[in-house]
Order: sequence, then structure tokens, then C-alpha cells
Amino acid sequence: MNERDRHNRSVMLQRIKTYWLVGVLQESLHGAEIIDLAMAYRPSAVQNHQLQVQSVAAGFAYGESFDQPLPLGTPIVDVYDEAGGTLLIMGEPGAGKTTTLLQLVSQLLERAELDESKPIPVVFGLASWPEGQPLGTWMVNALSNNYEVPRQLGQIWLQNGVLLPLLDGLDEVDVERREACAQAINQFRRTRPSLATAVTCRSRDYEALTTDLMLAQAVVLQPLSMDQIDDYLASVGKRLAGLRAALQTDGTLRELAESPLMLSIMTLAYYRMPENAAISLGERGMGRQMLFEVYVERMARYRDGDKLYAPSDTTRWLSWLAAEMYKHNQTLFFLEGLQPSWLKRPLQRSFVKRLQRLLGGIIGAVGVGAGLLGLLLSGWDVLVIGGLIGLVTVVITAIFGIIPPFRPIKWRQVETVEAVGWSWPWSLLGGSLGALGGMVVGGLALWLSGLLHVAENVPWMLLLPVLGAGLLVLDRALLQNDMKIRTQPGEGINHSRLNSVRVGVVTGVLTAVVLTLSLVVANFLEISFQWGELLPFLLGTAVYLGVIGGLMHGGLAVLQHRQLVKLLHQDGLVPDDYVQFLDYAAERSLLRKVGGGYMFVHALLLDYFRDLDIDV
Repeated sequence: MNERDRHNRSVMLQRIKTYWLVGVLQESLHGAEIIDLAMAYRPSAVQNHQLQVQSVAAGFAYGESFDQPLPLGTPIVDVYDEAGGTLLIMGEPGAGKTTTLLQLVSQLLERAELDESKPIPVVFGLASWPEGQPLGTWMVNALSNNYEVPRQLGQIWLQNGVLLPLLDGLDEVDVERREACAQAINQFRRTRPSLATAVTCRSRDYEALTTDLMLAQAVVLQPLSMDQIDDYLASVGKRLAGLRAALQTDGTLRELAESPLMLSIMTLAYYRMPENAAISLGERGMGRQMLFEVYVERMARYRDGDKLYAPSDTTRWLSWLAAEMYKHNQTLFFLEGLQPSWLKRPLQRSFVKRLQRLLGGIIGAVGVGAGLLGLLLSGWDVLVIGGLIGLVTVVITAIFGIIPPFRPIKWRQVETVEAVGWSWPWSLLGGSLGALGGMVVGGLALWLSGLLHVAENVPWMLLLPVLGAGLLVLDRALLQNDMKIRTQPGEGINHSRLNSVRVGVVTGVLTAVVLTLSLVVANFLEISFQWGELLPFLLGTAVYLGVIGGLMHGGLAVLQHRQLVKLLHQDGLVPDDYVQFLDYAAERSLLRKVGGGYMFVHALLLDYFRDLDIDV
């Protein structure tokens, strides 16, 4: 393993630890101990020929739904090892499936940190899987979108067994796609039978499938016992004595508390009440929906910071976020993931028009500026040329969505540029093609200048091949490179802004230097030209390419993101200080911070907000 591979591996390990162990597992405990969940084997839930043989030998008819209880306190990593690294984790909603999976991540991550030959455990939320896409392809895309792993590197890692995929939430896939998703998992298992894999799913949703997963073993998480509930509340503190008493007398509340999620929600909602507040958690008939209402209302009103949003605004904004995450099959939200498709349809058209006007203004200003400089130095003909170049560029950008001479603009897709690297093979190829194209354009420019008697003393056949080579080198050689750790919200946008400035400044300066050197060579070769005519061209080209280089390497994403958030705010869907609000919601345990992103504390809470009848 070379130094670069070791660096990328180290970054990925740290990212998994930050995202899932610090950001989710530790935050979900709120200072309490992890509850040892009771588990039972359910071998009939998976396709495993060896288990079939063992079941028949034991006197069971394979396919019968029988559970084999495990000793309380059995570590999930022991169950995983016993299953040979392929395991299905089942349970009821809120039973602790994701928490159990993250406990497994913790143990596997520790192994990977100590031994470079061990694979890196990576959590994938299955909700975003699109029907018809091979699971491996989807994983590579998810690595890029959620973990900022370059697609080429992600593909290599997956092929070489560097990653250990942990697939969370088969039940969170739309019911119309769920069967196909299970089949895609099995197809992936057939192509990579030696690759360790774990999957989580709600018991009822899995049992409704006709496709059993090709895994070695399945375990079912059991409801909490009253002793476990009481021990957990005792570990949190004396302040929950009232809740413990309510659970003893209220059977409905006690039944809800058998779910680790519901117990956690009761604990937080109760713990953050004022000391002298009346207890309402133990009221008769309180179900899950009502418990969520109490939880959200109390968390939204909980004061422990300087900024307080109105509970109605908090609920409305989170309801919109939950609906959009569900619509776009996301369980993890990054600020960088905001796309124009999240806007209402009329606003999507407004977004494109605003962006076109903004880019047109920027590009047109560069052309006119170069022309005005030419007017000062050489006369009206250079002003006309500069203005025409700017006008043509604006028209091409507006009509065809292309910034000459670069790639087409993706008006409706925000693509951040968070890391920039250099490719020498692509630079050589781009330089050769650019020089060839520049010679063709240079010949055309030479003919037109003679025909129109404008800028006849410009060495077009020298300048334009050099310029063309530089253009395609810039366009082709700058690539997304090594991984960087994203730990703060909006960090991808900030990286894009920084890369935009860097690329823009370097491009502009290098363009000016290279063109100046070309003119020095022309002077050495005794090619006649006038510096006054060429200076506006030189400076205008340097500024134009600097601006375009910056836009295409992060600047465009920054402009798109700014316009997008502005439109969402004007429509009342997000506050103007969105990151502060998301942090506020995370402080109140409505969201969780996962690295530089956010997720709802549980899929059930996302469902609750999504189903609220709020006009957003």
C-alpha cells in the first residue's frame, strides 16, 4: 500500500468514525449506557444451504419460522463472526436495528484501524437505491455523494474488497421497489460471494417479501423487558423517577416503552420538562403519534441556546425537509445536496432564468471591459471587437447552455468541486488538440482581419494555438483528486468557493504570462505587431479565462447554491440562516449531525414530519 492509498484509507476510516460513531451512535445515547438487546436467530429468513442441512438434521422442516434465543448481552460482532460475515438484522420499528448495526460498525472499524488488510465498514442507506441500477453501481454513486469518494476510487475499492458494505433500511425502500432491491442485493452477492455484508430490515416488511436474501444467518431483535426498561431509566438519573412510576401503572405507556426508540423519546421529552411541569406522558390512550407530538413540541420549545425559532416554523421547515428527503429517497441530508428539483416547478424556471442573467452579466462585463480598455489604447475598432466577443459569448451561454470553450452548463444540477488534482496524460492530450484547433481558428482570424482591415498586425497564428492549447489543458487536466474529510455543514460549498478562486487566479495569471511570452517570441522572430492593439486582447483573455476557469471549477456551484437557498427562503421553506436552524434542530434531538450532514433521529420521526398536514 503506497502513501496515497494509505492516506485515502485513513481519511475514510476517520470519516466513518465521525459520521456514524460520534455523529449518530454517541449522540443517540444522551449519556446513558447502551441497552443490551435480546436477540434470537431466525435461520428460515435467509437462503443458506448449510442451514437447511442443519435444520433437517435437528428435526425441523426448513422454512418453519422458529427462533433460537441468544444469551442476553451477546455482542453483535460475535453473531456476525459466527455467520461468516453475512448477516440480516431484523426487528420491529424502533427496535434498535440501526443502533445494533452501528455497534457492529464500531467493532469492525477498530479491526480495520489495527490491520490494513481488514475491510472498511461503510453504511449505505438503501432508501436511495433506484430501481434497475446494479447495487455495485449505486454503491459507487453513494460513496461519491455521501462520503466524497471519487467514483473511480470507489469502484476500485469495491472491486478489490477494500470496503465492507453495511446496508441499512431495506424497509425504507418504497414498497414498489423493495422486491427488486432484495433481488439486486442477491445479484450483488452472486458476483461477490466472498464479500462480507450485513443488512437491516423491519421484520414485517421483510416477511412480506417473496425473495429471501442470500445471507448466512438472520437475527431478530426482541422487545425490551420491564427489568431492562427500569435499569435504563435508573442509569439516566433520579429525575426520571416519575416516568418509572408512570410505566408501572400505565400498560399502554409500558408497551410503547418496549421499543428502545420510544423509550428514548419518553426519556428526552420527560427529562427536558421544567421541574414543576405536570406529567402528561402517562395519560391513558397515548399512542405513538401522540407521543411524537409531545416530543416534538417539547424539543422545539426547549431553551438552551441564544437563538429560538417559533415552534410552528420549526415544524413547518422540518416537515418540508422530511417530505423532500422522502421524495428524493434520502436518509442523509447534506447542504450541498440541495438541488433545483427541490424547488416548486415555477421556481425551477425562475432559478434557471436568474442564473442565466447572472452568468450573462458576468461574461458580458468581461468582454465590454476588454473593449473599453482597447478604446483607451487603440481606438473604436478594438471596443467593437471586445463588445462583439462579449455579446456572442453571452448569446451562446444563454441559448446553448455552454460557456465557450468549455463543457455544457448543467443548469438544473449543482455539482460541487471539493478537491482538484492534475492529470499529465490529459494535459498532453488536451494541449495537442487545443493547439490544432487554435491553428484552424488562427487561420480564420488572420483571413477575417485582412478582409475587414481590423487588427491586421496581430500574430494570430502564434497566439491562438498557444491559447487553444492552454484552454483544453485547463478543461481536461484538472480532475477531482484525493479525498478530504467533510466535517462541517456546507463545507463542500466552501471548498468549491476556495477552489474557484484558486483556479481562477492561477488560470488568469498563467494565461497572461503565456500570452506575453508568446508575444516576446513573436518579437524575437521579427513578426510585426503593435502592443497597444494586443494589450486589451491579452488582459481581456486572461480575465475571461480566469473567470470561466473559476466558474467551471466550483464558482458555478456556489452561485447555483446561493440562488437556490435564496428562492427557498423567499418561498418560506427554509430560514435565511439555514445551517444555524439545522444545528438548532440537532441540539434539540430532532435531527442528528452526521459529519457535514444531517439525518432525522429515526426514520419514524421522518415519517411523522412527512405526514403532517402543513401547507408548505
